[in-house]
Amino acid sequence: MLRTVLPVALLVPLLAACSGPSEDGPSGDDGPSPDPEVRSGLVALYAGDHPGEQDTRNGECFADALLDRVAPGELEEAGVVVDGAVAADLPLLDRGTAADWVGATFACVDYFEESARAQVAFSKGEVDWRGYAACLREEIDVEVVRAALVATLAGDWSSDDVTALSRAQADCSTLANPG
Repeated sequence: MLRTVLPVALLVPLLAACSGPSEDGPSGDDGPSPDPEVRSGLVALYAGDHPGEQDTRNGECFADALLDRVAPGELEEAGVVVDGAVAADLPLLDRGTAADWVGATFACVDYFEESARAQVAFSKGEVDWRGYAACLREEIDVEVVRAALVATLAGDWSSDDVTALSRAQADCSTLANPG
């Protein structure tokens, strides 16, 4: 039976243990503080259109973790921030910015749990959350997940890591669906 699986690309924005803001700017420099509008825009971009409380908390953590890693000017150069506001759609990122984005995500959430939560929502409750998360942890190494997410954010859909993650997600969705 063919199962529909939430694609890797849709999981990327959903992903973000949480680190607070550092005393210094990104990479330890004392650069300018990010505009509160940029932070709130990153929270909204991460949390989605209809966020629950947990989504908002994860988005806040993600925004702080990203702004600890990437200077506001770098976000503008990457096209994430346009005219002082976060772009409505995430552009393709260079690999360095994508790695920082994924690092901020992993600083704030457990990818396997977030992927399971997304699959349960996507399948309208048909996928067993615990079974899916356990399967995914067993099927794929976290470094392959990180590499797949970086590749996705950079638009490299032909990456072996993206293929491996997509396959693991599909296999685990099937195994964790009792229907």
